[in-house]
Amino acid sequence: MKKKIEMLIKWLKDKFARKFLYSFKSTILSFYIPIIIFFIFITGMTSYLLAASQIEENAYHNIKTIVFQTGNYLDNRFADALQQLNAVSNEPDLLTVMNKEPEDISPEDYLKVQSHVNGIRSVNGTLIDSIYINFHNGKFVFFRGDDSSSMLKFIYKQYRKRYTDNPYDIYWQNSRSEDIQRGENPSRVISMFKLFGRENAKINGIILFNLRYDFFERVFSKSLLSKSGYLILVNQEDAMTFKKIDEKYQMNNEVIKKLQEIKEKEGRLEFKTPKGKTMVVIYDTLQTNQWKLAAVFTQEEILDRVKYIKYITLSLIVLLIIVAVFLTNVLAIYITKPISVLTDSMKRIQGENINFVTDTHPLNEMGVLNQGVKDLVERVKDLLEQINIDQETKRQLEFSVIQTQIHPHFLYNTLYSIKGLCDMGLNEDASAMITALANFFRISISCGKEIISVEEEFSHIRNYLFIQEMRYGDAFSYEINVKPEILSYSIVKLTLQPLVENAIYHGVKQKRGIGWIKVSGYERDGVLCFEVQDNGLGMSRERLQEVRSSLDNRDQGLEKLGLGVRSVHERLQLHYGKEAGLQIASELHEGTVIKVIIPMKQLEDRRNA
Repeated sequence: MKKKIEMLIKWLKDKFARKFLYSFKSTILSFYIPIIIFFIFITGMTSYLLAASQIEENAYHNIKTIVFQTGNYLDNRFADALQQLNAVSNEPDLLTVMNKEPEDISPEDYLKVQSHVNGIRSVNGTLIDSIYINFHNGKFVFFRGDDSSSMLKFIYKQYRKRYTDNPYDIYWQNSRSEDIQRGENPSRVISMFKLFGRENAKINGIILFNLRYDFFERVFSKSLLSKSGYLILVNQEDAMTFKKIDEKYQMNNEVIKKLQEIKEKEGRLEFKTPKGKTMVVIYDTLQTNQWKLAAVFTQEEILDRVKYIKYITLSLIVLLIIVAVFLTNVLAIYITKPISVLTDSMKRIQGENINFVTDTHPLNEMGVLNQGVKDLVERVKDLLEQINIDQETKRQLEFSVIQTQIHPHFLYNTLYSIKGLCDMGLNEDASAMITALANFFRISISCGKEIISVEEEFSHIRNYLFIQEMRYGDAFSYEINVKPEILSYSIVKLTLQPLVENAIYHGVKQKRGIGWIKVSGYERDGVLCFEVQDNGLGMSRERLQEVRSSLDNRDQGLEKLGLGVRSVHERLQLHYGKEAGLQIASELHEGTVIKVIIPMKQLEDRRNA
C-alpha cells in the first residue's frame, strides 16, 4: 500500500511537472500566479468583510439613532402635554368646578374652564387635537376641538376598572375615534388622560387630551428609513403605524406580543414575513409612557450597500487578478526571453544549425552568458569550418586515390581487350573501343573540373558501358533513359560511374545468365533523381540493412560497402547537404536499385553560389 501511494505521488509530481514546469517561464507563472491570486483574494475578501461589517454596523447605528432621536422628540412633546394636563388638573377654577355640586355650576364656570382650555390649545395646537372634561358622572361635560363631533357618553366606572395601576392616575391609550367621538368625520387620535376620585367617591371625573394623529404622521414620515421601512408605536393594547404598509412587510401579532412583553429598554430582533423576507426591528422605550418605538425594515435593503460593496470588491479582485496575471506574464517574458533565445539557439545547434542568433542584452548575468555562448559558438563554427575543409580535402584525396587505383586497372583491361580485337582483325570494333576509351578519360579528367553537366555524366556512362560490353560480350545488356529537360543541370563528376561499376561487378557478374543494367534520370517533386538498376544477385534484408547503415557510418569500414559507392554518397552530401545522397533497395535473387537524390533547391543554391 505504501509503495502504491509513493508511486501515485511520483506520478502526480511527474504529471504536474510536465503540465506546469516544462519551461522556466511556465515555472515562474505556475508558482507566482497562484501566490498573487491567493494574496489578492485574501486581501480583497478581508477588505470586503471589514467594509461589509462596518457598513452593516453603520446602517444599524444610523437607524438606532433615528429611533433614539424620534423617541426623544416624542418624549419631549409628550412631556409638554403631561405638563399641560397636570397644569389644568391643578387649575383653581377647575378644582372649584370639581368641588361644587352639579346644580351649583354656573355659566361663568364654563367660561373660565373654556379660557384655560383655549390657552392650552393655542400653545399646543400642533399636538393637541381636542380636550374633553367630564365631572360628576357626566353632569359637567366640556369638549373643545376643531370639528363639531360630540362625545359619547363617558362612563367613569368602566374607565376606572380598566385603569388602576398608576399612582398619578395618568394613562395613555391609542383610542379609536369611535371610543369617545361621533360625527361625520371623527378624527383618529392618541389619548392621554387623568382620572379623578374613585368609583363611589363624591368627586370623580376625567380630563382627556386627544393628540393629533397627523402629528405622528408628520413626525414618522420624516424618518430617513428605506422605502419598505417604517416606524411603529407599540403599547400594551396595540401597535400603531402612521403610513400605509405593504402586507408583505407588516409585523405579525407574534412579534408585536414579543415587543409588548420584552423587558429590555432597547434592542434588536428579527422575524420572517410570510413571503420569506427577513425583517429587522430596532426598538427603544419612551420615558413618558413606556411605549416601544420601533423601526422596522428589511434586512435586504439595509444590506444593499453591502451587496454593492461585494460586487465592487469581486470586480476589483477579478480585475486585479487579470492585471496581475498580465504583468506577471510580461515580467516572466522579460526575465525568460534571454533564456528562451539562448535555448532556441541551443536547439538549433543541436539540430546541426550552427548559426547562433541572439539579441543584444545589457551587461547583466544573461548578457554575459549570451555573449559567452556566442563566442563559444563562433569558435566552434571556425573549428567546424576548418574540419569541413579538411574533410573535403581528405575526400578529394580519397577520390583521387580511387581514380588512381581504378584507372590503371581499367586501362590495362581495356587495352588488353583492344589488342585482342586487333589480333582477331576486328579493327572497326577496336577503333570504336579506342574512341570510347578516349572520351571516357576526357570526361574523367575534365580539365580538373569537379562539376559537369548531366549530359556529360551520361556520355561518360555510355562510354564506360560500351567498353564493358565489348569486354564481356553477351554477359549483360544495358539501357540508358534520361529526360532531356535535365541534361543541362550540373552535378558532381563521377556520380554514376562508380554505381554502374558496382552493378556490374557486384550485381550481374555474380549471377548466371545474361545480366541487365538500366540507368535513368528524371526530376520529380523538386528532386533530381538518378537510378542504377540491375537484375543481379541482390542482397538479403540483413545485408541490405548493414549496407544502408554503413552509408553514414565510416567506422563500419569498407567491407559492408564499396569505397566508390560510399565516396559518391559522401561527396553528394558534402556538396548538397544531408538531404542528398544514395538510397538503396534490393531483394535477394531479384536485383538492386541505387537511387541518387539531389534536392533541386540545393542544386540551384550551389549553382548560384
